[in-house]
Amino acid sequence: MAILTRPDGSEIFYKVVGKDTGSLPLVMIHGWCSRLEIWEHQVRHFRKNHRILLLDRRGHGRSSTNGNGHDAAGHAADIAAVTQAAGLKRVVAIGHAGGCPGTLEFIRANPRRVRAGVMIDTYLYPKPKRGDTNNPFGALVESQIENLQGTKAKSAFRAWYTSFFDAKGDRNVIRQVVAEAANTPQAVKVAELEGMLVDTAAIADDIQQPMLWLSADTANQAYIRNHLRNVAFAQVYGAGHFPQSEQPSQTNAMIEAFLTRL
Repeated sequence: MAILTRPDGSEIFYKVVGKDTGSLPLVMIHGWCSRLEIWEHQVRHFRKNHRILLLDRRGHGRSSTNGNGHDAAGHAADIAAVTQAAGLKRVVAIGHAGGCPGTLEFIRANPRRVRAGVMIDTYLYPKPKRGDTNNPFGALVESQIENLQGTKAKSAFRAWYTSFFDAKGDRNVIRQVVAEAANTPQAVKVAELEGMLVDTAAIADDIQQPMLWLSADTANQAYIRNHLRNVAFAQVYGAGHFPQSEQPSQTNAMIEAFLTRL
C-alpha cells in the first residue's frame, strides 16, 4: 500500500498485488462513488498470474482531493502517475462505469504504457451539455445533481445507487456497496458527475490499442465500432451496472479470454 501526492496536493491511495509471471499487468479503475475494493472478485481470480494495480480515484475511498481534477484528463493523469510510480509497463487498463472516461483518456494518452483496455458497463457519446433535454445523459446529470443538492439528498442517492443493481441480486452485497458509496463526500459526488460531461467518442477516436467492451445490456456495437478501431464485445447476463460484483465468474472469464488473445 502506498500514497502518491499529486502536484495539486491531492493524495492517491494505491496498492499492487499479485504475482509477476510475465503476464500483462492489470490496472483496475473503479467508477462513480466507488472504491478499489469493488474489484475483490477480480483480484482473487487474476492475482495468481498477474500483477494488479488498484487505486482509489481522487476524492474516493482513502484518496483525497483539493476539489479539482475530477474530469477525464485529471483522472487519467492520476492513473498514469500511479502506474509509473508502481513501475508497471504495457498494462491492461480496466475501467468501470463512471471511471471509464478517465480510463479511456489514460489509454489514449499513454499508447506506449497501455497495451489494451477493458470497459465495463459504460457508454460512448459526444460531449453532452448539462441539462440538455435532447441528450439523455446531459439531462440525467442535471436531474441527479438537483437531487443530490435537494432536501432529500441522502435518500435520493441511496435509491439511485440501489437501482444500479439487478433486482434479483444479493441484497446484503447491494446494501454494503450502497452504504460505502453514500460515504463519498457530497462535493465529490457532484464534481464527478460534472466531470463525466466529456466527449468520450472523440477520445475513443484516437485509441489504437485493442479494447474489450463488456456490458450487462446490449451495446450499440455499430456506434462503438465507428470510434474504436479494434474492439471486441462481451455481454454478462443476470447483472445490473456492476457485472464485476454481481456476476464475477462471467466477467472474469470474458476478461481472461480477451487477455489470452493479446
